[in-house]
Amino acid sequence: MRTNYLFNISAAFFVATVTTTFAQSSWETVDNLAKSRGRDIVADSQGNFISLAIDDSTNTSSPVTTAVSISADHGATWQTVGSIAGYALDLAVAPDGAFFATGNRSATVSGRAFLWQSLDHGATWTVIDPSAGLSSPMLVLDVAAGNSGAVYLCGYGGGGWIVRKGERTSTGIIWTTADNFPGNQADSICVRPAAIPGQADEILVCGRASGLWTVRRSVNGGATWTTADSYSTGMQIGYAGVTTGPGDSIYVVGRIATTTTVTNRTVVHNKVVITTTTTTEYGWLVRKSANGGASWANVDYVANGWPGNGNITADAFGRVFVVGGNNNPGAEGTSWLVRGSADGGSTWTTTDSFLPAGATRASAQGVAIDALGNVCVVGELYYGTTVSAPIRRLAP
Repeated sequence: MRTNYLFNISAAFFVATVTTTFAQSSWETVDNLAKSRGRDIVADSQGNFISLAIDDSTNTSSPVTTAVSISADHGATWQTVGSIAGYALDLAVAPDGAFFATGNRSATVSGRAFLWQSLDHGATWTVIDPSAGLSSPMLVLDVAAGNSGAVYLCGYGGGGWIVRKGERTSTGIIWTTADNFPGNQADSICVRPAAIPGQADEILVCGRASGLWTVRRSVNGGATWTTADSYSTGMQIGYAGVTTGPGDSIYVVGRIATTTTVTNRTVVHNKVVITTTTTTEYGWLVRKSANGGASWANVDYVANGWPGNGNITADAFGRVFVVGGNNNPGAEGTSWLVRGSADGGSTWTTTDSFLPAGATRASAQGVAIDALGNVCVVGELYYGTTVSAPIRRLAP
């Protein structure tokens, strides 16, 4: 989940500055946690970046952990400040500074949702059961923090798409089901920053439902929902990420599969021979709505692109970033890929393609932007079986 709460510089100056820094040479590696795999990263309202990196445990019966790292200088330097007892894959930070992480494996138990909360900037974490009140445990795929204290989770439960809302109290979190929708699962959730203090949360959720790419929207904190997009590409795989931008804009990214059939007719020994060849191309597709989901347009496609985990974010000045890997079978392994737009999704460029000499594969997993326009991306880098969690930074 990606939400930026504070922007304090001139939009015109900012855009003019950052447009010139989309070049790949402007990126630098600022951290590289050994024996870990980066999974998500966020920026808070105080200008800090916070990242998650799971340990590289290869023994499924051993306890697992997630390292929590923070940068207090806009991504330039990093320090590991805490550890979560489990695999935390997604991260959100509330306006009051509370951290929330989610995953489906504690230190020793897997196959059900866990929420971890930190009220001391990631130093210590308390585990909470977000399936409380459900007939069976849910699987969680993303988390978002509301503007006034609520926390939202999306995923799979009870045979289909589920969104859970947690109301924070002095004694814990009270859970209710905010949305159920037939189909496969809800992949990603975000909350639009409030334009007015006390305004009800606007929530966007994307995923797969009834065989279609689907976006659901609530403008009243999850009380009621509408389907904002239901999109078919023929052979689709699904939405994987959602974020909001300036005005009423919404961006989603997903992975699609496109099948092409070519029929050839040739004459062999005076007979017509018909041969049919079918090929399937996989890639990521970005769609945008400029009017709250009333209408949509496809704005970027990357052949062989595979979106990462916390894979899309946008800022208040019209920049959009999508991260993942370039899974080109003709390339040397899968390379880390960051695509960016400086004009609200109208035009796109590959702003970072990262695979150092000797590395066998790399993929970007999470992306965040702070209030000054610094962009940080976390992911994983392999040299054979040795893995680390690099963080790459693009300064404004």
